[in-house]
Amino acid sequence: MRCLGLLFFLVCVVTSARAYHVLCVFPVPSRSHNSLGKGVVDALLGAGHEVTWATPFPPKEPTKGLKIIDVSATISLGQMIDMHQVRNDIPGIVKIKTFATNITRLSLSIPALQQAVISGKYDAVVTESFFNDAEAGYGAVLQVPWIMLSGVSVMPPLEAIVDEVRSVTTIPLMFNNAPIPMGFWDRLINIIIYSAMAIFQRLNRPKTAALYESIFAPLAAARGVTLPPFEEALYNVSLVFVNSHPVFTPPMSLSPNIVEIGGYHINPKTPPLPKDLQQLLDSSPQGVVYFSMGSVLKSSKLSERTRREILEVFGSIPQTVLWKFEEELKDLPKNVIVRSWMPQSSILAHPNVKVFITHGGLLSILETLHYGVPILAVPVFGDQPSNADRAVRSGFAKSIQYKPDMAKDMKVALNDMLSNDSYYKRARYLSKVFSDKVVPPAKLISHYVKVAIETKGAYHLRSKSLLYPWYQRWLVDIIAALLLACLAAYLVARRVLCYLWTSVKGGDNRIKVKKN
Repeated sequence: MRCLGLLFFLVCVVTSARAYHVLCVFPVPSRSHNSLGKGVVDALLGAGHEVTWATPFPPKEPTKGLKIIDVSATISLGQMIDMHQVRNDIPGIVKIKTFATNITRLSLSIPALQQAVISGKYDAVVTESFFNDAEAGYGAVLQVPWIMLSGVSVMPPLEAIVDEVRSVTTIPLMFNNAPIPMGFWDRLINIIIYSAMAIFQRLNRPKTAALYESIFAPLAAARGVTLPPFEEALYNVSLVFVNSHPVFTPPMSLSPNIVEIGGYHINPKTPPLPKDLQQLLDSSPQGVVYFSMGSVLKSSKLSERTRREILEVFGSIPQTVLWKFEEELKDLPKNVIVRSWMPQSSILAHPNVKVFITHGGLLSILETLHYGVPILAVPVFGDQPSNADRAVRSGFAKSIQYKPDMAKDMKVALNDMLSNDSYYKRARYLSKVFSDKVVPPAKLISHYVKVAIETKGAYHLRSKSLLYPWYQRWLVDIIAALLLACLAAYLVARRVLCYLWTSVKGGDNRIKVKKN
């Protein structure tokens, strides 16, 4: 009996510790997007799973359980687009969608990734939601649960793939920097933006379906499977991981298969600073200002005049300034240190950092929330303006417009933040709220991936809204039936009343004739 109990225990341990093989495809040639992918990969490796990772930035050191597919060829695409020139308008969105399409085409032309899709054996596939729905083909060809990762909060195009769109009337869209609750005009703008996005998405759908067929049909044939229609593949999403957190992103109703994992990319054990930086930050009693425009928006793209004016601003303050700048700068003020690479998380973790000047990308915002550092935002494109506005409304940030003569505004905002500790106190408070998690985000990733695999698609978590056609979800058929019923009742009542009126009128006439 004792042996049977021991055997049962061992079986349970072996079953619970079963490792799966997950394909992670993150080909976007951006360091920040690579951090998104790395966070998922690290979470799965930490849970004991095997991972094949398609990345444009292959790690130099081998890792147990990790196989790399080098898609660094996509970096050339990133060099062809200047994000400083891209704006939140129709031409800008079209440019980014073309960029995303080219990434998909080029990455799937690489033999190693082709071979992985044709002959690889995986239990699930994870891709990033990045302006190209054609990547639904990965899950369709491999015939495994398809898991999506969104680097920003849930937007209607993504919401529409897994559920009914519920957020438009209550949550401002990315391109509508409105407060909550929205007023009449803000809600009207929200509806107009959403309608334009939906129409654009619908008009672009045949082109996306054609791309899906052209890329994945040959891969499906080589694997010996039938490629499902594009619409069927697109809506077959098992899970969506969203890089958001309620302390910053407005809370909203989400389908159970949408899981918020905001801050998952942040290493819970902050790496130590290099010795020289550690000494520098330790020996800065007036504090430190850290300035970085991220990996895509390079500071070296700033004009000579803008650089000079910003350096004049930095030279006028007593704080030490760390500026992530991709090129060598001459004639620097004594308090300014410029380097092409900065260990951002380790710098933000240092207690002497007083302000972080940033473009307002979501990864940087979440890192500042984690470490409790106020920000001066200089947003440029995409979600950055709305992120900056939310940070300002949350009380831990100021924001200035990105323009050639922005140094004047930067000086005013920076002096205010360095002399007013309310921003710092608010950032520290929000950091406590942000860090108060029952389960670390990395654990959520490994848990839900396991659920999707073991339930063969997590159908029990999926919203049932999309089982109904749009006119039923919007109650068009019921409203039409009620209107028809009302119309029928009106016609019947009108006919009865007319009959009664005619009868009464006719009776009166007959009586009058008799008297005569």
